[in-house]
Amino acid sequence: MKTNSLPIVILTAFLLIVSISACTSTKNIKAASVPPNTVIMADTKFTPNVITVPRGTTVVWQNAEDRVHTATANDKSWNTGDMKIGERKGITFDKPGTYPYHCTHHTMLGVGMTGTVIVQ
Repeated sequence: MKTNSLPIVILTAFLLIVSISACTSTKNIKAASVPPNTVIMADTKFTPNVITVPRGTTVVWQNAEDRVHTATANDKSWNTGDMKIGERKGITFDKPGTYPYHCTHHTMLGVGMTGTVIVQ
């Protein structure tokens, strides 16, 4: 009896492609691989949600998903602007204080994609 191995080859190739893309997805960024003072935008949230830095520090936001995001101060004093997947943008904080921020595309009625920078 002769068997056709083509369906098995196609299934194997599909599973290999799925597993490779899961391993290389930018959403799977390991905490150890994230540079200091970096906030990752993924799963429609900021990670870490609260970051504490010394004054004079540049905080960098990195978009790790396929949605456009911003990091925008609640008082509109600073803004990264729209960021596409893979983009990194930094804001330097020279003055001590607490700086709440949000994503202009994913925040409604005070809930959603929000974060805080605390500068000491």
